[in-house]
Amino acid sequence: MEETPVPNSTLLEIGKVAMKYYDQVIFHPTNNDFALWINSLKEPMRSDFKRMGLEKCKGILNFNRFILELNDRGMDEFMKENLSPEDFTWWISNK
Repeated sequence: MEETPVPNSTLLEIGKVAMKYYDQVIFHPTNNDFALWINSLKEPMRSDFKRMGLEKCKGILNFNRFILELNDRGMDEFMKENLSPEDFTWWISNK
């Protein structure tokens, strides 16, 4: 069975909303937040990001999402609230 290609407009909208989600990181992660994130990772990511340190990891999307979710700002809920039902359905089944 051949997959139907996703329209570019869907991908653009999902990307735009995802960037809005990550733009919410307006607070400053603490060393404790960083340690929690590091401890949630598997090797070799854990060692690599630990070596980079908190300051360099502030731009890592995975870390930003962890911080947002730690502060009750879940990505799934945000995407559901800000995408059309069709775009959200596609996003949730393809993430």
